[in-house]
Amino acid sequence: MKSIDLKSFGKQDISFYLAAEQYFLPRLEEDLFFLWDLHKAIVVGRNQLISSEVNMEYVHRNGIPVFRRPTGGGAVFADEGCFMFTFLSKNVNREQVFSKYLGMIKDCFKNIGLEVELSGRNDLLFNGKKFSGNAFLNNEHGSILHGTILYDTDLEKLVNSLTPDDAKLISKGIKSVRERVINLKEYVGMPIEALMDRLWKHFTTSSFTLKPDQLQAIKKIETGFLSDEWINYHNPPYSFRAKHRFPWGSLEAFMDIKKQRIVSMELSGDFFERQPVTEWCQEMTGTPFSEIEMGKTLDANPIEKYIEGASKQDLIDLIWRNL
Repeated sequence: MKSIDLKSFGKQDISFYLAAEQYFLPRLEEDLFFLWDLHKAIVVGRNQLISSEVNMEYVHRNGIPVFRRPTGGGAVFADEGCFMFTFLSKNVNREQVFSKYLGMIKDCFKNIGLEVELSGRNDLLFNGKKFSGNAFLNNEHGSILHGTILYDTDLEKLVNSLTPDDAKLISKGIKSVRERVINLKEYVGMPIEALMDRLWKHFTTSSFTLKPDQLQAIKKIETGFLSDEWINYHNPPYSFRAKHRFPWGSLEAFMDIKKQRIVSMELSGDFFERQPVTEWCQEMTGTPFSEIEMGKTLDANPIEKYIEGASKQDLIDLIWRNL
């Protein structure tokens, strides 16, 4: 497939690669691939509340910037010991895109000598442990699949960055992470640059570099991903809050309720969107705060159209059954 060669730009912030995705997706003539060479950072999913996911005191103290991506899923810690990748496709079918491109990643690692497997919603495993998490977005132009490869990531910093500032939780978190995730450095037998090159060659049949006008356009798009409005937009006022983890992901509901009517509503979590969940929340604005009214909205406009795997009963249970 055709790849974008970004090596000459060296390490970049996550915002640069997100902007590159947004620039090329509406201009796709064929599927594209590129690699991310990263500075240390946190990137949260589109619908996540930063204060619930990130240890802000720790990341500020250690100079770790926080970004927000337009795809769903959970918060990710990235450093110089990992890299990321993007596939842009005209195919908007999530299952087909995941199967095709994560299957090709599996084939690449098999050639290196590692048997990896696809697990759960979006993970790649080696020796039963996660080394790659992936997220997906589709729209009228096509789809974005991007993910992370853990090579030699600092797991202690990962846990400190994404765990509330509590010594006991952090200690347990580090142990738990080491049991669930794995760095590939000791297994692939090559430097991170060589591993990136192997993946690059595995996917690339032809490549191109950015033209000056393309770079300029990407930099302009990047300013949006760097804005406080984008990074911190999911910070809703609320008088009602409920949270639960379902098999399809975590879901947190925020509602500002006045005179028994929903003034505003937001849904946060690491779920995968089919359509912008904000559109469903807007339908709830102004409606009475009652189980019957919410049930009517869910019947007329099913939540599964917006959140993959979710059901009417999940929303009712979250808000009215105090899960």
